[in-house]
Amino acid sequence: MNRSIAALLVLGTLGLTSVAVAADSGEAVTFHEDVLAIFQENCQTCHRPGGDNVAGMVAPMSLMTYEEFRPWARSIARLVQSREMPPWDATDHTAGVFLNERTLTQEEIDTVVAWAKRGAPKGDPSKGPAPREWEDTGGFLIGKPDLIVYMEEPYYVGDDVEDEQPNFFITLTEEMLPEPRWLQAIEYQPDADFVHHITGRALIPNEDGEVDVLSENTFSLGSIAAGEDPTIYPPGFGNLLRAGMVVRLNVHYHKEPGPGSGGYDRSAVAFRFHPVGAEVRHKVTWNTIGAGAFEIPPGHGSWRVGSSRIFEKDTVLLSLHPHMHFRGQSMKYTAYYPGGGTEVLLDVPEYDYSWQTNYIYREPKVLPAGTRVEIEAVYDNSETKLDEYPFLDIGRAVDWGAQSTDEMMAPFLAWTYVEPEDAAAIRAAGSAGSTGGGE
Repeated sequence: MNRSIAALLVLGTLGLTSVAVAADSGEAVTFHEDVLAIFQENCQTCHRPGGDNVAGMVAPMSLMTYEEFRPWARSIARLVQSREMPPWDATDHTAGVFLNERTLTQEEIDTVVAWAKRGAPKGDPSKGPAPREWEDTGGFLIGKPDLIVYMEEPYYVGDDVEDEQPNFFITLTEEMLPEPRWLQAIEYQPDADFVHHITGRALIPNEDGEVDVLSENTFSLGSIAAGEDPTIYPPGFGNLLRAGMVVRLNVHYHKEPGPGSGGYDRSAVAFRFHPVGAEVRHKVTWNTIGAGAFEIPPGHGSWRVGSSRIFEKDTVLLSLHPHMHFRGQSMKYTAYYPGGGTEVLLDVPEYDYSWQTNYIYREPKVLPAGTRVEIEAVYDNSETKLDEYPFLDIGRAVDWGAQSTDEMMAPFLAWTYVEPEDAAAIRAAGSAGSTGGGE
């Protein structure tokens, strides 16, 4: 379901301890004593003045006080009960697995619903939690960046433009980066409403100072699209950034053409680094194992497309990021282990183009050598999609394309090969066995 308009209760960026009370205990449920702590942990990250901007998804109102919450009590209860909010599309199969999980427990849901049904009583403010304090991070979800790299000049997108996708190249100087540093987090900051998405790569010039975007001597700097979380690497994982490298930003501009629709953009990418001297042994690859050649028939409501990859060496997964366009219906990642076991790594049964979540593992996930990861994506090119996107032409066959009215099957993964002893150490630390829900 598209939540870009109906978003009332947005997110807490980390899975947190439940503070709910039993809603069926017969005791009075009040805002200050029972409900406020739930809202603080799961709503106010975004629903506050200057709240988090999750890749263009911005909360439409502040929900900091009882007076602000009270008019929305019934709507909040409805959205929470339907699990439409907080926005999280993965099934409960992987509950607790991902660092950026945005969910409420059933007990928390019951508490909020009971509060709304009983007239949303205020309760005693002296018995509730103190107001939360928020760090000033300059609008970045990763915290205060160590380095922000801007496009060198503002770029003008004309009134007549509907779609445009230029590349911008920024050389990292010694003034920007006096010494090589290992990347720990990456976040993009679009500068205009018509920025559809951004992808980035770090390029190493050859002896002639030229860069080749297809060279193996590059690495991904992730991306940003609607509702997408930043890229975050755990301790020991990352990529080395140094002066002389070139940051390439590929920016997709999309808007309705017409007088006054154009404007300037000077988007940026922000970096946080691992501490100086930190041991980083594992360089990270961010890539897709998707299918590039497929066609969805006109009017078909459940067209399936598959892809797979065999990981020949012990591999550690850091994140999973399903990407499709408007007709995307669902996507599932399944691991088939060499010993015969099977595990659903991620199941997104109702893909939401407005919340393109990057599912970041709380602990690195080990795949033993020989594991095959299969992806199944389902697309809906039927009349049912017109309820969400009435402008779609369901009478045409749809194949791969860069425009949102075309389609993509792009299941991204952030991963790295590791030596057997490293894989064993990660398993011994409990990182592999704690990642939930094998079948």
